[in-house]
Amino acid sequence: MLSRSVSTIRKLFVLGMLALIMTACSAPAPEDVVKDFYKAVVDNRTEDAVNCFALNNVKGNDLTMMRGKIMMVVGNLQSGIKKQGGLDSITTTLVKKDKNTAEVKVEIKYKNGKTEKTSMKLADESGKWKISM
Repeated sequence: MLSRSVSTIRKLFVLGMLALIMTACSAPAPEDVVKDFYKAVVDNRTEDAVNCFALNNVKGNDLTMMRGKIMMVVGNLQSGIKKQGGLDSITTTLVKKDKNTAEVKVEIKYKNGKTEKTSMKLADESGKWKISM
């Protein structure tokens, strides 16, 4: 009787671990990528913010130049957010999504009460959503 209980507990544990692994390894939704990007900007994690962009098709000197431009954009965003008193919240809404592209509406609320609306286009890059330039 006890061995049957232990066996059942082991099976449940293994199933639980598999579910956890599958959840952890699933690609984030396009909306989550946009939120992750803004969180990286606010937290001054420039490299993480740059990694949110689709750059697989950019090579050599063009890649170096593109990464530099993105870093400047991130720096400008950081400065702009600070001028607004910081970031209060980010709301994202998926507008459309197909196999390779997505569009996300973004509402940015600053701590000074101002709100900004924009949209971002994303591309599927090797099974991961990335922001398109």
